[in-house]
Amino acid sequence: MRMTHPLENARAMRAEDALLQNPASAAPDDILRAQEVCDVTYIDFEGKKRDGTIVVHRLVSEDIRALFAYMGGVSFPIASVVPVSHPEIRWDDEVSMSFNNTSGFNYRTIAGTNRLSWHAKGLAIDINTLQNPFIRFDENGVEIFRAPKAGVYDVNARGTLYADNPVVLFLKKRGWEWGGDWTIPSGRIDYQHFEKHLSV
Repeated sequence: MRMTHPLENARAMRAEDALLQNPASAAPDDILRAQEVCDVTYIDFEGKKRDGTIVVHRLVSEDIRALFAYMGGVSFPIASVVPVSHPEIRWDDEVSMSFNNTSGFNYRTIAGTNRLSWHAKGLAIDINTLQNPFIRFDENGVEIFRAPKAGVYDVNARGTLYADNPVVLFLKKRGWEWGGDWTIPSGRIDYQHFEKHLSV
């Protein structure tokens, strides 16, 4: 029997709910006002068409809408697409990743640092986190951290991103950087992550 995804019955969220502030880490007004709530459609892992909501900076909203249209056209499967303000996630990046959720804006720092993530500006997106985990390495190239913990990177698995994957190429052509291009000597590889470096 197929297991029900925790967010399977999520519907497109209202803008005010999608932009609900994290009381523990409220975004400055100028950053919050720059975010756009994008209603998108996607194909899930069962081949069903579903509705989702993703929040990104308005300067990249066209990219993201085009991305979802493209992924639907090539039947690239997505597990779920809900903002991190969703009641089942409550702005917790680890929870979002454990749900294999695809998301954008999240006013937070980079894990293990006090530096703001590109997600904090709405200029980053994470896709299918269980198929595309974030991995950190020590100075000897040994893996010391993986998020989500259950994440498994297998380029032959559906929904996985890799160097010549059409989804990766699509975003890179639009000026996005892919975390899967980062190297072990840099200390981390982030297969789920894309960011666009804009001055905002």
